Amino acid sequence: MIDFNRKPNVSEKLNGRIDKALEIEQSFQSARNYLGGSRIGVECERALQYEFTKTSVDLDKDFSGRIIRVFARGHWVEEYMVEILKKSGFGLVSVDENGNQFEFEAHEGYVKGHCDGVFVSGPDEFGPYPRLWENKGLMQKYFLPIVKHGLEIKSPVYYGQCQYYMKKFNLTENPALFSVVNMNTMEIYWEELPFNSGFFDMLDAKAARIIAACWAGELLPRMSQKADFFKCKQCNWHDRCFSKR
Repeated sequence: MIDFNRKPNVSEKLNGRIDKALEIEQSFQSARNYLGGSRIGVECERALQYEFTKTSVDLDKDFSGRIIRVFARGHWVEEYMVEILKKSGFGLVSVDENGNQFEFEAHEGYVKGHCDGVFVSGPDEFGPYPRLWENKGLMQKYFLPIVKHGLEIKSPVYYGQCQYYMKKFNLTENPALFSVVNMNTMEIYWEELPFNSGFFDMLDAKAARIIAACWAGELLPRMSQKADFFKCKQCNWHDRCFSKR
């Protein structure tokens, strides 16, 4: 028999309170006024236009408190990785003299990015240095395909981020070191990424095209003309996008 009088349990009540506080805090944070260098590898150029112009997402796609906590988890694991890498004998620089992440600007400031860190020294077997470092924390279902097939194939967005950052931080001479932590098991996978100039040129041309289209008031083509295409269905602007031509 269904109990229509069931009351929320303590977890539901406490988590609801926490999530509400996080959502309110998020609403007061100013939106960035640039295209993130970590996002240029996203396949759909129209979606990147919506990001760049700070277009409101669909009604059911606002960040919930749980999603905000998921993003925070990435910062926690990054800080832990910095700590254990330094203990392991690496000279890893993750912030400047003011305690801020290293930043680059491109396309007159309309593209910006912040790297996780730079290996400036370490054991000879893992050199030469300096080397760009980027880190992610992923659930196992996203972690395992990267281990099996490699970053370029299974995560072109992260691969593109590394390529773009290598160029913009003048770290193209030595391969970047990319690490991803399995958030289910805490296994760490590493991949060396040589600089791919052709891939960078493609991304940089995409960034220029998106910015130019936004200023001209033009809407670039969506990645699919089918509203039920699985990638489109996952997009934060699905309803808005398919209400346009």
